[in-house]
Amino acid sequence: MELLDQLEAENPEDPALAPKDLSEWACIYIKYLQIMRKLETAYDQMVHPQKRQDMRKALEACIGRMLEIRHWMVRLNRGLDFINLDDILVDLKLGPEVLEVPVPKYFIEDRAKELDDRDKFLEALIDKYNVKGPGASAIIRIGAPLGEDEAILMIQKNERGRQARERARLAAIAKRQRQIEDRRVRLGVTLSHEEAARKIQAAIRGFLWRRRIRKEADKELMFIGMKPKPRDPKRDPQSQESKNLMRRKRVQLEHAREYDEAIVNLKNKVRELEGQDMRETIQDKVNAWFVEKRNPETGEYPDFPEADDGGSRVILNPPPPTLASLLEDVVGDGKKGKDGKKDAGKDAKGKGKKDDKKGKKGDDGMGSGEAEKITAVFIPSIEAGVQEFVAKWQDRDEQDNFHQKFDGELVKDELRPIVFEEIRLQVDVEMRVLLQNLKDLVEAERAAKLGKKGKKKKGKKKKGKKGKKDKKKGKKKKDPTADRSIESLFAELVSNGILQQCPHVHVRDYLGSSSFMAATLEKANIIPDPSMAQVRQALTEYCILPLGSQFIHERAPYTKSVLLYGAEKTGKTLMAQAIANLSGSNFFDISPRNTDGKYPGKNVAMMVHMVFKVARTMAPSVIYLDEAEKVFLTDKKKLKEFGSTEPFSRIKKELLKECKSLAPGERVLVLGNSREPYICAKKDEKAFMNFWAKHIFMPLPDYASRRVVWPGLFERHQGRLTYEFDLSTLAHISDGYSSGLLDMVVHSMLTKRRIERLRTAPVDIPEVLQWMCKVEPISREVDEALRRFMDKTPAMAVLKGGGKPGTAGSKPGTADKKGKKGAKKGKK
Repeated sequence: MELLDQLEAENPEDPALAPKDLSEWACIYIKYLQIMRKLETAYDQMVHPQKRQDMRKALEACIGRMLEIRHWMVRLNRGLDFINLDDILVDLKLGPEVLEVPVPKYFIEDRAKELDDRDKFLEALIDKYNVKGPGASAIIRIGAPLGEDEAILMIQKNERGRQARERARLAAIAKRQRQIEDRRVRLGVTLSHEEAARKIQAAIRGFLWRRRIRKEADKELMFIGMKPKPRDPKRDPQSQESKNLMRRKRVQLEHAREYDEAIVNLKNKVRELEGQDMRETIQDKVNAWFVEKRNPETGEYPDFPEADDGGSRVILNPPPPTLASLLEDVVGDGKKGKDGKKDAGKDAKGKGKKDDKKGKKGDDGMGSGEAEKITAVFIPSIEAGVQEFVAKWQDRDEQDNFHQKFDGELVKDELRPIVFEEIRLQVDVEMRVLLQNLKDLVEAERAAKLGKKGKKKKGKKKKGKKGKKDKKKGKKKKDPTADRSIESLFAELVSNGILQQCPHVHVRDYLGSSSFMAATLEKANIIPDPSMAQVRQALTEYCILPLGSQFIHERAPYTKSVLLYGAEKTGKTLMAQAIANLSGSNFFDISPRNTDGKYPGKNVAMMVHMVFKVARTMAPSVIYLDEAEKVFLTDKKKLKEFGSTEPFSRIKKELLKECKSLAPGERVLVLGNSREPYICAKKDEKAFMNFWAKHIFMPLPDYASRRVVWPGLFERHQGRLTYEFDLSTLAHISDGYSSGLLDMVVHSMLTKRRIERLRTAPVDIPEVLQWMCKVEPISREVDEALRRFMDKTPAMAVLKGGGKPGTAGSKPGTADKKGKKGAKKGKK
């Protein structure tokens, strides 16, 4: 119902109330995001197999519409991919967590068996070829290894210190025991039994009184919310909820298995009971069509429709009449009719030409006066999905289906069209044979009358058709691996370390917070850096959601390549692996360093062809390209500095060729990482910039993000910061460090021994600083170079060049062209 309300809000009866500017579309986008989150939760927890299928249609249509609005907002935002909605969230009284785009769980869960089989096959191949996996995360190495004598002296010193500490501890225990014994003797001498008993009772009463007061104070603090309530494991709502979810998942799998078994049984039953009636119906209609379309003068029968054109489906469901045929029916046979035909043809042609001209002008957004509109591909899908769900389930009586198992009658209704299509194909084969026999009879009768043989024309026609087909086949591109199976290509790529097993990481592992001052900075004409939360949001929408669903990828705005650029250890590789993991994609690593020494010389074309062929066949797939800027370098001197056996740019030509052929629906994404995008210059820079559809900047964590990153890293490495820890100071001190460098600091500091001592000796700032001093922060020169590259990206170049913000149809760069003309005149 909320989806339908949202469609009404988008398309109100009064056109003046329709959303126009960025803020209005942002409110609609946020609402779609909330609806998507609810639908995804409902789909994940629902146990009825048929309801889940119908709900998935509405969910995918909602996701697609959300992506359409997102791309439209980017256009309204002057082409900038990161849209700051701080003010709008404040007006709506919502927190920044509302903008976190959830990744649907069904991307993985609905393909669980397929992905499990793929992982097992991949592991078996890795073991067979002894392929080395990715290395462990880096830690800080302190100094060079010690010599044998130095190591022995250090061990002796540590052992002497340990023994001294142990002797001191035993001496302190013995001293304490002597003090206790002396006190017992002294109390026994000075006090009588009654006095000692009274003192003990008073001490016990005081202890109980203090405990009661403490309990009452704790209750008071819990009541006002200043202290968390103790959790009873039996009554803990979170543990109960997790148990319910697990139980519901088990029920969901059982019902799905029963539904799959019922489909096979009920399909056979429908074919047995209703198949003969379907066959007779199709045969009667086709026979009637033979009689109707037979030429009464010559007695010739019509040609049966080809299988590519639909076969008997064209006969059973004829297409609607065209406009030209309707005009011919209306116009008479006289002169007036002929004139009417000519006039109608002229009008139609004239209108068509005018419409074409208008369309061409409208594409540029200039000349027609009409503003460019948002695409609405998914609105019919939303309406159809909601109507189908309401028609099936809203008024359905399910009193007898408490356990929410499949509905047999609905299954039969779904299977009837499938059985009908199978029988139709069988009848088509039979009717083609029958029609050929009838044609042979007609030809034989004609030949008997005329004394000629009648089968020559057919042979000529067939030869002509074959010749055309051969010509078409000749135009197709040759496949150098046509004689090899996909399994063999898959195994070869695994053996060379190109097809890799992706670690199980999530987008939320990219820790970071939202920015709370970005909208204010924009009002001051300052373009802020994207926050880490915005990076997560953008990559989820541009990469994960389209890759995870065939329906969305075919219809949503298409993004074939994405570049992640930023300083060292800013989370680029982590996000690439998260995209592949959450969308259930294969992970192909064609980075220059990974493929160096493999497929030398001209064999590199075969490697790129194999990668894209396997990626398309086993979609979804992510093709990963680390150090992407070095692939586009043409300077041979710079290429020699990288110390590789093969030039890094050797895959450029084939990569460009294969990427051009990528199309919506193939679910293949080329994902590039770059830490030095600024080393490309002139023509290389232009080629590098134009290759990528999206350029995503991976920023250094700001103060708000560092306050989130530090506790998250300690929890990731089995540590914990105390409440007394001065996190604000540490966040200020660690300015200029990337998330990967901070992770290296925490990982190096929290050794196994240090984790055991955290209770007695918690981590403090001096200890963290001691380890931070051993890591160099990101230099200012690198940061400035990255920002200069960011200014050259397409969207930023328009802004810096003085493009008008918010105008959808403006043509940036006209002022520059005039300036260049003036400069040329001056030179002359």
